Amino acid sequence: MVRSKSHARYGNFSAHAWAGIIAFTLQIYFDFSGYSDMAIGLGKMFGFRFKENFRYPYTSQSISEFWRRWHISLGSWFKEYVYIPLGGSRVGKWKLIRNLFMVWFLTGLWHGASWNFVLWGLYFGTLILIEKLFLQKSMTRWPKIVHHVYLLLFVVIGWVFFEFSNLTDGLGFLWIMFGVGGNGLLIIKQL
Repeated sequence: MVRSKSHARYGNFSAHAWAGIIAFTLQIYFDFSGYSDMAIGLGKMFGFRFKENFRYPYTSQSISEFWRRWHISLGSWFKEYVYIPLGGSRVGKWKLIRNLFMVWFLTGLWHGASWNFVLWGLYFGTLILIEKLFLQKSMTRWPKIVHHVYLLLFVVIGWVFFEFSNLTDGLGFLWIMFGVGGNGLLIIKQL
């Protein structure tokens, strides 16, 4: 399919959007993990021992595992002071849903009082809930590569909500990533 001259001139926006958000995916990990490692090292210089805070999260096999490996101290705090006091996962289905959404809503607010962070938190809360309620048993039969592609796809999409403080811009970026509005993955340039 041949697109208009304007599409040919600007090339493949979708591929550029994916490249950009993948670069952000790496940047945010290296920033957060690097600062955490520096704090651990400085603490050791003064005789303090801090726990590891990032444990290779991008090698995880599920969204739940990713969040157990990403910013471990923050996740532990929310688990200990919000999730468990609400009853954790040892409650009925509706209370489990409430508990997960409360934790992830607050996690979003902790990152900033902006709708993009709230949406980011609720996005990951929804994914974890889907894993717990529907996918947990079937995921055991998935090949490891499927686990990894699943994880990376949904985490990379989630970082769009984290990166864009304006929801309209973030949603527009997602549209471009998935080729909505004529900015598809397979734009063929005119001769």
